[in-house]
Amino acid sequence: MSMIDFIDEHYDDTFAATYGFLVEMHKKNPDEAESQIRRTLKSLYVRQGNDWTGRGAAGNAGVDASIAAHEALLAELDGGKGENDHERET
Repeated sequence: MSMIDFIDEHYDDTFAATYGFLVEMHKKNPDEAESQIRRTLKSLYVRQGNDWTGRGAAGNAGVDASIAAHEALLAELDGGKGENDHERET
């Protein structure tokens, strides 16, 4: 397996696991889950920009996949209105 294949697989696995977790969390407590998802997403964006320790391509792929999963679920919850965390104040 090449490094690119490994990184792609890591991204896909992380996205699937994170998205699945968020969906289940939302099913259990929708009001609190949406708030938590938005707070975590803000933290993930900060983490994405703070790579001074050099987490590497695989680590970056994991953070990127986590952000994508959070954004995907929020887009579904927003009903496809086109709003995202950057366009709304929380």
